[in-house]
Amino acid sequence: MENFDLLDAVLPSEGWYAVVGVKGKRVKQQLVQTRAEVDDLVAKWISEKYNLYFGCAKFETGDNRLSSNAKYFKALWIDLDCGEDKAEKGEGYADQAEGLQALQTFCRTIGLPRPILVNSGRGIHAYWTFTEPIDKDSWLPLNERLAELCRIHELRADPKCFEAARVLRIPG
Repeated sequence: MENFDLLDAVLPSEGWYAVVGVKGKRVKQQLVQTRAEVDDLVAKWISEKYNLYFGCAKFETGDNRLSSNAKYFKALWIDLDCGEDKAEKGEGYADQAEGLQALQTFCRTIGLPRPILVNSGRGIHAYWTFTEPIDKDSWLPLNERLAELCRIHELRADPKCFEAARVLRIPG
């Protein structure tokens, strides 16, 4: 799938993109209107050695990346943290293989289709896309149900990932 574009797959066309760069304790954040602006910003921040993240929703305005401004959605997502430290605390899985196995079991048990998977470095991001974009009022109960199912079935998804303004790693 060398031509696969995650942002195109999981983000609706309407709204503002959020791009976040992290290098050490320094955090840069910018909301932009077009995909070309995203690509330019990503290229610039990569050259400056930032780790890059994108808003999993699109925003109504370019004013801020607050949940209250998150408006347009085309996916549900989870973040599975991996590493011995996370596993020992019950906050994740020992490694990605264990995390993938737990995710596969979870999907099979509750009848979810295979998600889009992203290697986040040490963890796993999973996205379930919609055929059409939805608004926040439609997205919230679906997201809340996914979070509840993760708890019920003991899938150790990062509980912080269930917020409307969440950012996750840009692949590559």
